[in-house]
Amino acid sequence: MTDVEQPSLTRAQRRRDRDTTTREDLSGPLVLVRALAVLAIAGLAVLAVHAGPLFVAGLLVWAAAGIAWGWPQVAALSSGWRLSFVVVLTGLLVAAAVVTVEDDPRLRLVPVALAIGIVVTFLLQLLRSDGRTDLTLEVIATATAVAVIGIGAGLVGTALHRHGTELITISMAAVGAAALADPLATRLRDRSWLVPVAMVLGALAALGAASALGGLTWGVALLLGMFVGALSYAVRTVVAGEPASHTLAGVFAAACASVLSVGALTQVATLVLSR
Repeated sequence: MTDVEQPSLTRAQRRRDRDTTTREDLSGPLVLVRALAVLAIAGLAVLAVHAGPLFVAGLLVWAAAGIAWGWPQVAALSSGWRLSFVVVLTGLLVAAAVVTVEDDPRLRLVPVALAIGIVVTFLLQLLRSDGRTDLTLEVIATATAVAVIGIGAGLVGTALHRHGTELITISMAAVGAAALADPLATRLRDRSWLVPVAMVLGALAALGAASALGGLTWGVALLLGMFVGALSYAVRTVVAGEPASHTLAGVFAAACASVLSVGALTQVATLVLSR
């Protein structure tokens, strides 16, 4: 008797089948913890920007430490101390690179700080004596975390702008509002609408913050709130897609990354307002 030949699957179909069979959703309590962590970090960012740019730089270093704590678990590394060391070091260098520059462009030394972090990453790999287990995965995970820190530098640069207080306050209001979409993910089977929901929540929160603060037009607040809400939600969703991230350290790292990731958008807003 001849076996029935099975139809061959494409690479995309095999990947989709693998994801549907192995991916697990984040548990309800961890989703709530992550949302509360996002709200807390966003609130700290608002307090920091009202206190001064140095406090925003300190928040960047603190968030980098949070990523250093949880990112090895997100990447499922057997040993994560090298990643944690590089991330904390990069956070310190990036914060110093922004606050020590007194004229525009404020972020011109950030690439130097990021380059040092990448160089240290490879040096630590060369000095390993444990067989270099998970070498490729560790380098990729470290580079990703370093990139998040680099994006977060935009928050410090924004704090130095004349509209920095308004921009960061509006952005953090959008981040916090978009975090309210996270608990819906545990209740809805079709989650394709959650990104638009996060955009709407972010836009409404940004408009409310802009009207309370003044100084910025509703159009800037609307666009910034929409994009910030969508980006912060997307970052948390991508990190949660890794089953190894379903720990307390993993969700805290995701919360830190989702807040820092909006630094690029606030920095773009400062460039637009400077024209």
